[in-house]
Amino acid sequence: MRKSMIMIQLFLFIGFMALNHARAAEQPDVKVLDIESNSVILEKESSILFDREVQRAIKGIKNITIQASPLPKKGYLIKVPLTNSVKVKNKWFDDFITEALIIYNVEDKTQHRLILYNDENTPVFFDIFFEFTTLSKELNLKMNGE
Repeated sequence: MRKSMIMIQLFLFIGFMALNHARAAEQPDVKVLDIESNSVILEKESSILFDREVQRAIKGIKNITIQASPLPKKGYLIKVPLTNSVKVKNKWFDDFITEALIIYNVEDKTQHRLILYNDENTPVFFDIFFEFTTLSKELNLKMNGE
């Protein structure tokens, strides 16, 4: 029962993000979603600084996420539409992206994630090593010691 509930929440969440992904061309704002409350808590205009942070997150990819429930219970999901598309190529992903979703895990600061969408609009989850100092400062977020 609990597992099916988690899967339903995950599909609803991915559907919400895919819908927002389709609107990226209309509304190029960086959005921060509080995962626990499932609400957008901040919006800020996209910029080259955010593009650089996404590039750093991509460089920090450790592996593809294999967990059944890749979203933490507490944290932030930061949706970053890019000002220019970027080619990402590694052993798990080979495509151009126009946005990225960076997940900050409050409970386990070693389990941050990155979500990239392929050309079929399918999300691919990656475990990443990423320091949130610059991103949290730019978004004025408190990252519990980061």
